[in-house]
Amino acid sequence: MTVREEQLCALFAEVLGLPEIAPDDSFFDLGGHSLLASKLVRQIHSRLGVRITLRRFYEGPTASAVARELDQLSA
Repeated sequence: MTVREEQLCALFAEVLGLPEIAPDDSFFDLGGHSLLASKLVRQIHSRLGVRITLRRFYEGPTASAVARELDQLSA
């Protein structure tokens, strides 16, 4: 697991109210919904300084997919 994936797993778990999640766990399978997704996207921008659109998040709602997306945006 990369550092970015670890950070995202922690954010996902915090927003979902879970003790921990794995990088490939789907946000929506773990109980996430549109309002929590919006909150998570805001938290990612606030804490990691990189913006991901809600649409892109819906296309890949796992910490590993978001990490790949953020790596592309940061490059």
